[in-house]
Amino acid sequence: MIKKRRLGIFKSYDPRTKLHILLMYLVLTLASWNIWSLLVSVVMSALLILLLWDGVQAVLGQAIELLSIELLIGIICIIFLPTATGLFITFKLLIFTIVYLLIMRSMKQGELLDGLAEGFGLRAKTAKTMMLMLDFLPKIYREKKRGRKAQRARGVDPDSGNIIDRFRENMLLAIPNIKYAYTRTLRQSESMKKRQYLSVIRRNSIYEMKLNWVDKVISLIFMAMMIGGIVLMIML
Repeated sequence: MIKKRRLGIFKSYDPRTKLHILLMYLVLTLASWNIWSLLVSVVMSALLILLLWDGVQAVLGQAIELLSIELLIGIICIIFLPTATGLFITFKLLIFTIVYLLIMRSMKQGELLDGLAEGFGLRAKTAKTMMLMLDFLPKIYREKKRGRKAQRARGVDPDSGNIIDRFRENMLLAIPNIKYAYTRTLRQSESMKKRQYLSVIRRNSIYEMKLNWVDKVISLIFMAMMIGGIVLMIML
């Protein structure tokens, strides 16, 4: 069943549109190395965050450890690289992580798989590999959420204590979460292999996909911003 599309509801977009927007955002982020192109990147980031606003609080709560590590990396870059370069790297690391997690949160795994296969013309094996890679970081935070639910079921409040204690606890649990996410990824890969998902033939989509005017309009908007940012980078 095709979802009813609305320009202001990112979750309703076709999975191919979401992935194309993520790719265009990545290209613009990598290309932005002066103030004007970075400004276009900021506008694109703000627009995406606005479209995905309902998931911002959840993503910030889940990714606080990763964002803290990226902030530390940014500080090191500011110290050892030219200040402007360090600030650019810090900002782009932080904002891209937030936008990436928001976009990935808006897709089910089946939609992600179909979007990769149909949106980029990938064969089954390549689409499967890309899906597992793109979904690894969100899988870590799903493991974290599962762990917090297990704590509450045992009568332990994971939000108790001061902010420093909670942060230290989350950092200590980060390694087990990564380990469990990696194990689940291997099991998922093996399961797909046993179901013959490595075939070179095209697979039928789980979700019916059809681009409509909303997908085309929003894609053109983000494409214009990406091209504009790249032009500003080259010209200025």
